[in-house]
Amino acid sequence: MRIKLLIAISIFIFSSEIFSQVIPFVSNVLRYGEGKRFLGTVENNFKYFENLTDARIQLPFNINAGIRLLYDNPPEIGLKYKGLKRKFIEYEGENIYGRIGTFSQLFGKGLAMNLFESRGLGYDTWMDGINAKFKNDKFSATIISGTLNFEDSLAIKRVEKHKLLVGNIEYYVVDNFKLGFVFLNSNSGFEIVNQHFDAEIFLSSFYFNYTFSDFTFSFDIANKKTKELSSGKNSSGSAIYGAFSFNSPDIGITLDYKNYAFDEKGPFERNDFSRMTRMLPFQNAPIVMKEHTYTLLTRAIHEIDFNDEVGFQIEVFYPINEQTSLNLNASLASRRNYYEFNSSSFDFIKKERAANFYPSLDKKHSPYYELFGELEHYIDDTMWIKTVLANRKKIIYNEYAPNFSHEVISTITAFQINNSLSKVYSFEGQVEIEKVFDNYNANQHNYYNTLFTLINSFWSKITFSLRYEFTNNNYDLSRRKSWFTIESSFRLNSTNTVTLAYGQDRGGQVCTNGVCRYIQPFEGFRFSIISNI
Repeated sequence: MRIKLLIAISIFIFSSEIFSQVIPFVSNVLRYGEGKRFLGTVENNFKYFENLTDARIQLPFNINAGIRLLYDNPPEIGLKYKGLKRKFIEYEGENIYGRIGTFSQLFGKGLAMNLFESRGLGYDTWMDGINAKFKNDKFSATIISGTLNFEDSLAIKRVEKHKLLVGNIEYYVVDNFKLGFVFLNSNSGFEIVNQHFDAEIFLSSFYFNYTFSDFTFSFDIANKKTKELSSGKNSSGSAIYGAFSFNSPDIGITLDYKNYAFDEKGPFERNDFSRMTRMLPFQNAPIVMKEHTYTLLTRAIHEIDFNDEVGFQIEVFYPINEQTSLNLNASLASRRNYYEFNSSSFDFIKKERAANFYPSLDKKHSPYYELFGELEHYIDDTMWIKTVLANRKKIIYNEYAPNFSHEVISTITAFQINNSLSKVYSFEGQVEIEKVFDNYNANQHNYYNTLFTLINSFWSKITFSLRYEFTNNNYDLSRRKSWFTIESSFRLNSTNTVTLAYGQDRGGQVCTNGVCRYIQPFEGFRFSIISNI
């Protein structure tokens, strides 16, 4: 009897010790909206309801487990989903890491593998499988095996299933010099408009990163081969990315370069969303362009073509004095080569540039450039201002009729002020003005867009925002000339925040990491609750 009692007490003490080390984390995002969407003269009632719950527990012995429950029925952007979206269990020791379930992954700069999610764009490339890694001070080796199911929310019923086997090796030659290799094989199936196609994809990548004093050098090169099993056709492509940066207390300079040729095609095939040879969802290379926070600049006028684009970006951060700093950015990109239409044979002849390793401003190569400057000045500890000037231009060359090529020029000025008047109240005000030339904009090639934003914060718990935008463009897709939104947010406690909004959103093309979506104009009511426990 005493022995049984002693065993019971021991089990209770052991269980209590185990459970005392279990730490739960739960977050929940609920979003609801109801109103109308607009596209030209078409007006539709629209309602969305999204609820995302992430639950994670930290267990003893360096073990974590978690799930994601998702109810998007329908979502604001993307595809409907109801059920268990993610699940995982993982172990992370000093030298060994292992995860079974759903995961993201980035190797090098993403030319061979970059799995990520952008809920704001309805884009998700997380995969299910096994991710195992061994590492020490000089060496690491990772192996991944699993499946990526991807459905493009923009394409007409394009569903992809990729069975992936990926290996990655990284080796530190010295502490500040790392070499990396990626080997990827995918047996891929494509469901396109009720037709099924199979392909086998091979990807290899080599990269390095070297840091010396204030200098950093990065380089990544990838080669891709695609074998279409149904037709027996083979195709190949490649991509190069390089970066140099210098950072010191006096100045910071970054130079990025891209030369992406994963699937260079002529006009007939370039816009064929069904082709299997293009860059695939498990890849996502650097865009080599500045990603902005200013609203009018976030409405991207250029969509990256990872299959055929060469370009560079240079960025400078210069502290003028302790209160003032300057940020300058310039980027240029274009197609590598161009195609000339042969009217007699009704096909296109590829015209290769001898120097297609750098971008061209010739309109035949569909060039895009952007110049950006931002000046930031702190007046005192409670107040700062920013001024911005940006100029961008794109040309989409029309190989069928060159005189009808699409040209857009955008010049944007912005002013922002932030002032904490007291512990109780602070505000942020912003004005953005854009002058646009667009030769595809019906009978009005020149027009202006203007945006005013005012954000008021009380006790760091309540925010009240006003946003007003107007244009003199008589041919806007939303068929409106002004948009007004009121939004208020309440931080109920340390774990819960409620947001209410009513008004009109203009929409437009928005891009993240090179993934672009056209957001339809919306008018109505929005509500959200964010909880973290």
